Amino acid sequence: MPRVICVWFPNWPIQRLRHEQPVLERPEIVLHGVQSQRPVVTHSTPGAERRGVRAGLPLSEARALVPRAVFLPADEAADIAALRMLALECQRFSPLVGLEEGPRPTSLLAHVEGCTHLWGGEPTFLEHVGAYWEDRGFNVQLALADSVGAAWALAHTSRFSVVPAGNTDSAVAELPIEMLRLPPAILDRLRTLGLDTIGEVLRLPRESLAARFGTLLPRRLDQALGLSSEPFVSERLVEPLCSFREWETPIADRLALVELCRRMLRELLAMADRHGMGLHELEGEIQTEGGPVTMAIRLTEPTREAEHLEKLLELQLERQEWSGGVTSVCWTALRLGRVEESQGLWFDHDPEPDRSRTLAALVDRLSSRLDANAVLRVEVLPDAQPECVARLVPGMNADANRSDPYILPPEIARGRPLRLLASPLPVNVSSIILDGPPIHVVWRGQDHPVVRAWGPERIATGWWRGPDIERDYYRAEWDDGTHAWLYRDRRTDRWFLHGFFD
Repeated sequence: MPRVICVWFPNWPIQRLRHEQPVLERPEIVLHGVQSQRPVVTHSTPGAERRGVRAGLPLSEARALVPRAVFLPADEAADIAALRMLALECQRFSPLVGLEEGPRPTSLLAHVEGCTHLWGGEPTFLEHVGAYWEDRGFNVQLALADSVGAAWALAHTSRFSVVPAGNTDSAVAELPIEMLRLPPAILDRLRTLGLDTIGEVLRLPRESLAARFGTLLPRRLDQALGLSSEPFVSERLVEPLCSFREWETPIADRLALVELCRRMLRELLAMADRHGMGLHELEGEIQTEGGPVTMAIRLTEPTREAEHLEKLLELQLERQEWSGGVTSVCWTALRLGRVEESQGLWFDHDPEPDRSRTLAALVDRLSSRLDANAVLRVEVLPDAQPECVARLVPGMNADANRSDPYILPPEIARGRPLRLLASPLPVNVSSIILDGPPIHVVWRGQDHPVVRAWGPERIATGWWRGPDIERDYYRAEWDDGTHAWLYRDRRTDRWFLHGFFD
């Protein structure tokens, strides 16, 4: 008899974001998408839901209800891709692991017959599965039953369930009819008849169900009870693209080696092109009589340009030293990516795509000639503390090519200067009232009367880094036209200058 487990990740899009960006663990998060040509809420954290935010709510209303929440666009493709990676991880418990059916899966399914005895039985096995995901920082609900439908229904209604073989009928009888995965129209008709649980539906004459509710309801009942099979597609690791050459007599001619590597890279480009992809990260290994020599080519963005790759290859080979002849060469495409396509124009040519590719090629060449950590870029972080919003990271960092880089919300970006001091500097500030705006600033021994002031913007954050940051920020215009960004530390009542507006 088949045995199936379901691992449900409640509120999966929020979980994914918090797992990828731990800085989002504390603030409330609201994800939004487009529905009927208007922005609406798709997912939100429990705290935001308690304040009235729900799926389908217009985005403008959600911003009014939770103005301090972090609002981010939903990314269904990233959600599915991340869940597929978790399915591959879950193969440590079963060789057959896949995603639930549907356009927005949030659960993993696995056939575990013949596996559970390795952990000492089904309850212990399920405990190990749950402990593994909880140790990784995920919130999960699990169930083990005879069928996909029963395991899915139980995982979505209880945190931990193990149904003994053959007891599926009694296990699902008390579950609500929503657990049959039916469309809203059929659910409404069942409720109209006073049917609220699966057991009440099972007591109806089976021969009349198809005529009254369509064929989907009987099929879902049979799938839940294990009377009909419900297959799912198991995730499989994709073997990396590889080009390998080996010969008996070692070669010592570097020019011949360079030409050989060029041909191998062109082979990899042809393989990637069959998948509609470009090369993003390559690893090469040259086996010499003195030992192996490894190289890596990491690109700022995927490419299909053979000439660009060949230049990077030559730069890599120039930096390598080895003794003896070469006996084999292997190049492997560790990562592929979709290449941005742009429609060609006959007349007014848009130079922006060319600029992007030119900059990416420059970064690739500099990183290959100098070092991957020698070329830096600015990364924006979802952090409320101004000095922690940006950091310098290697330009070839894997996160540099995320499909959803964080962008400061417009309401915050408009009120922040582009120029911050290396660290806030104390200044003498006068104000009419204790908590009021500045009216006079002494900076570097010079007096600066404040003509106008805007604020305050209150920032309270940073508890995970140490003491809480409690600041009231003001934008102050001095008499000479300078716009300064000042804040009062609410814990010490001292004033600091943090930056200037250009």
